[in-house]
Amino acid sequence: MDKEDKDIRKEIEELEKLIEQVKEQNKEEKKKQKRSNRPNGQIVIKVNLGMEYSKNFLLNLLISFIVNFLIIFALTGILSSVVIANVIYVVFISLILTLYEELYRKYLVKHFINIVIYSSGLIYFLMNLILFYFLDLVIFGNNFYFISNWDPLLCLMLLHLLRIIVRTLYLNIIRKIKLSKIKRRR
Repeated sequence: MDKEDKDIRKEIEELEKLIEQVKEQNKEEKKKQKRSNRPNGQIVIKVNLGMEYSKNFLLNLLISFIVNFLIIFALTGILSSVVIANVIYVVFISLILTLYEELYRKYLVKHFINIVIYSSGLIYFLMNLILFYFLDLVIFGNNFYFISNWDPLLCLMLLHLLRIIVRTLYLNIIRKIKLSKIKRRR
């Protein structure tokens, strides 16, 4: 009996070792499968630092222009610290801001992504602040100007805040539309 018990125990120990080996191999295979699902086995993290409304460049430009126009128009109507001679200047400012943002965002993301990431997008705010001061002091003269030197800062903070809200609402609406289309197909 003792010899049979020892043999049975050895066999059980060998089976336990084999089970552990199979578990390890199974874990390794799962890791390989997860890596093979990704291109080149790399982990991809996407962060939209450009605040895009659409992947289509022209559509993104159009939507950005419309959002910028509406918000700037509303801000110039609400804030008494912004003086604007005519609505056409709101169109010009919106157009300049939209094109300027698209150009420097693409450039910064392509060549200086570290600055964009480390500043958490604050570099975009500072670039827009420079543009607003430039438009106020150099380009439009008496047709568009701020009453004090601090007003562009306030206006730009409100502009960025409102654009974040509008962008979030827009993306949620688009997401819901896409989900409803998918549900209809099923």
